[in-house]
Amino acid sequence: MSGEMVDSQPSGWTRACAGIVAVALCAVALGGCATQPVTQAHAKYLKYKPATKVSISRAQIPLPDRVLLQRQPEPDCGFRGTISSPMTAEEIRQKLDYEQQCYRQSESNVRGRLHTLQDAVEDTIRAVEGR
Repeated sequence: MSGEMVDSQPSGWTRACAGIVAVALCAVALGGCATQPVTQAHAKYLKYKPATKVSISRAQIPLPDRVLLQRQPEPDCGFRGTISSPMTAEEIRQKLDYEQQCYRQSESNVRGRLHTLQDAVEDTIRAVEGR
């Protein structure tokens, strides 16, 4: 041994590989949560079974409003008030309270929009099945 110090910190390459492995493991874990494809054995549990083709005019089928189909942006809930450095306990409480209320309101808005879209799709399904 020549007296050189061995760096105990992992190199950037090692950290990058570890990150890639972590992402791959997460993807595999989440892939196990995916639903199984519908097979004949599971088809009897579906509420809506595939219908046979029926000639229906497009004008007779109510379609969801295209606005409901647009992707929603991420909520912008960053605290914009003045903050001292270091933050006081009261400032931390205010910041967290603001962000919590913002995310809660955003979730409520998106959930209401989802319910409206689901109702519109249900109307479309009823129209197709009823014809």
